[in-house]
Amino acid sequence: MNITTEIHGAAATLTPRGDIDFQHLDLLRATLQQLPPTVTNVAWDLRDTPFADVAALHLLSTPGDPQRATSLANLQPQHRRLLTIACELFPDADFDRYLNCPGAPQAV
Repeated sequence: MNITTEIHGAAATLTPRGDIDFQHLDLLRATLQQLPPTVTNVAWDLRDTPFADVAALHLLSTPGDPQRATSLANLQPQHRRLLTIACELFPDADFDRYLNCPGAPQAV
């Protein structure tokens, strides 16, 4: 997996290339932790991520700075399906907020 990080002021876009699975979870978390504290908005751009398993849900649930907002962009149908199932199974986990991010058409 390769992860591109772009920082523009207080916003960062992280673009992983490859599958998001448990094999890559530590690398994804480390990339997130290496962001400077001035970054208050993080967008995960999933355009080059064809598959994500439950590790993506763990990544989104990783405790972090409460001042840092997280969003998802360029969701593929498989990503939307995973989030939809997570919303059904874990309604209190607030995964539905990622289905309404820019670049994330409403799940059906």
